[in-house]
Amino acid sequence: MGGWMMDKIFTKPRVAAVSACVSKNRLDLSELADLYGEATVAKIMKVTGIRRVSVAPKGTTTADYCAAAAKRLMREQDIDPQTIDGLVFVTETPDYIIPHTSAILQERLGLPNHVLAFDINYGCAGYVYGLFQASLLIESGYCKRVLVCAGDTLSHYVNPADKAARMVLGDGGSATLVEADEKMRRSAFSFYTDGSRAEHLMIRAGANRMPHEQGVTDVLHKDADGNARTDEDFYMNGLEVMGFALNETLSSIRETAECIGWELSDIDLFALHQANALIVQYIRKQLKLPKERVPISVGETGNASSASIPIMLTGTFGGQVLTFEKVLACGFGTGLACAGGALDLCGTQVFELMEE
Repeated sequence: MGGWMMDKIFTKPRVAAVSACVSKNRLDLSELADLYGEATVAKIMKVTGIRRVSVAPKGTTTADYCAAAAKRLMREQDIDPQTIDGLVFVTETPDYIIPHTSAILQERLGLPNHVLAFDINYGCAGYVYGLFQASLLIESGYCKRVLVCAGDTLSHYVNPADKAARMVLGDGGSATLVEADEKMRRSAFSFYTDGSRAEHLMIRAGANRMPHEQGVTDVLHKDADGNARTDEDFYMNGLEVMGFALNETLSSIRETAECIGWELSDIDLFALHQANALIVQYIRKQLKLPKERVPISVGETGNASSASIPIMLTGTFGGQVLTFEKVLACGFGTGLACAGGALDLCGTQVFELMEE
C-alpha cells in the first residue's frame, strides 16, 4: 500500500451507536393511481421497489427527526449530553436560512455551550461526509464525542404534480455517535464531485442566484414526461442522476476498498444509499456480491437522502449490536457527488427505527 493511502487511514474514531427516525405519516403509492394513472404508478413501484414514502407534516423539520433520534441514542446509551463536544448537522433542508440548525440542536439536546457545532449542506452523500468530519475531529484529538445528525425533509419542496419525485422521496433524520476509542479501528474515506452536473439535481429558485419573483419563479412548468413543477420546487433529472450513480458509485466503492486495503469479497456489509431498489441491485450485481451483504430497505420509507443509510441500518439491524468489522458505506447524489467510507462497525449499537 502506498504512503498516500496510509495518510488517509484513521485509527482513533469508533462508531458507537446509530439511531434514526422517520415520519409516522406514510403515503401509500397505490393511492396515487387515480391521480397519475394505475399503469404509471405500478411501473414506478416495480422499478424503484418503493411501496410507501415517509412524509413529514407541514412545519415538521429535519431537526425534529434528528433531535428525536439523538435523544433516544443518548438516553439508551446513558450518555451525558454535556460530554458531547462535537455536533455535525448534515442536511439540504435546514430549519432556517439563518442561523445554522446545529445551533438550534445544541439547545434542544442540552449540549454544552463549548460544543463545536456546524452544518454541512449536503444530500445523498452527506451521511458519509458527516462521518468523515466527525472522524477528523476525533483523529485530531480536538473532540472525544461527536454527534452526526443527518437527514432531510425534501417532501416540503416537492410539487404534488411531480410524480417522479413525489413517489420516490421520503423524510427522516438520524443521529450517529462517533467517539474516541483506544482500540486501533481502521477507517478510510474517498470522495468524488462533478459540479458540471449540478443542474440535474437541484432547487433552482428561492435563494440568492435566482430569488423568488412572483409570476416568474412560481410558474408551473410541465416536462415531456408529464411531471409539473416550478423553479422553486425540487427537480431531479432521473436519467442523468441514475447514470451518474451507476457509473461513479462503482468506482467510489472500489477506490474506498483499495484505500484501506480490502478485497470486495472480504467486506461484511455494503451500506449503500437507498436511492431505489434498481440502483442498489445493479451495483450489487456489477460487483458480484451476495444479496445478504447488500441490504435494501427503501420500500417502506422512500429515498430519505442523507438519512437513508442510517435508516437502512436501523430498519435492518435495529436492536442489535453489530459484529461487522468491514463495512463499506457509499452515498451518491446531489452535486453530483459520491462519498465512500470504509468502517469498522463491530460493537456498534443500532437502535430500532423510530416513527414520530
